[in-house]
Amino acid sequence: MKYIEELTDGEVRIGPATLYTLIKKMQKTYYILLNEDEDERRKTYQLTAKGEQIIAAEIERRLRMARHGHAAQADLLSRYPSAAK
Repeated sequence: MKYIEELTDGEVRIGPATLYTLIKKMQKTYYILLNEDEDERRKTYQLTAKGEQIIAAEIERRLRMARHGHAAQADLLSRYPSAAK
C-alpha cells in the first residue's frame, strides 16, 4: 500500500481491504500466482503471461482515453476560445 502511494507521488491511496480484494480477483483470473516462500509473514506474487497481456491492453486503453480527452479539449478550446480563460 505504501509502495503504491510512493509510486504515484501520493495520488493513489489504497486500503488493505481493497488491496486484498484485488489480489484475490487477480489470483482467481490467473493474472498473478502466489510464490512459494519460506517466510510465512510475507506473501509475494508473480505476474503471469496472461496478467502481462491484460496490463499492456489496459495501459493502451487508458492512453487512448487520454488522447481522446486531449482531442476533445483542443476541439472545445478551438470552438470556444474564451473558455480557456
